[in-house]
Formats: sequence, structure tokens, C-alpha cells
Amino acid sequence: MLAAAPLWCKVVQSDAKVKQAMPIAAQAQEEKSPHRLSVSLTAEQYRELNEIARKNRVSAAWVVREAIDRLLRDDVPLLHVGRE
Repeated sequence: MLAAAPLWCKVVQSDAKVKQAMPIAAQAQEEKSPHRLSVSLTAEQYRELNEIARKNRVSAAWVVREAIDRLLRDDVPLLHVGRE
């Protein structure tokens, strides 16, 4: 029989081991689950974002997700380091 870990000791498993132990349905659900991100905007960015959303009758969150999708899809570098 294994001895119990001391009260101050926390046993941690790697994500890979935890994922292997999960049922297939739970793994699929985890892949589909939304991920949250907190972003700070300037007052001007916030105003313009909400104006775009209002004009298009969508939420500000939808506008942000659409912008991220376009950024990830386009083959244009975000940062133009070293370019003039």
C-alpha cells in the first residue's frame, strides 16, 4: 500500500497524462470548450469597436472573434519588424 502524500504536498499530473485518462467524449468536449481572454482597450478602441458592432448589428465579442479569425487566416505578418 502506498503512503499518503503529506498534507503540504500537492500531486500534479501533466496535461498529457490527464488527457489520456479522459474518456474520448470528454476530450472532444474539452477541444470545443470556449477559451476566455481578457484584453484592455483604450477608450478610443472601445468606442470604435462598439460602433462597428452597432452598425453591423452584432456583439462586440463577435467583432473581436471575426478580427482574430481574419488575422489568423491571412498570410500577412502582424509585425513589420525591419521593414520600412
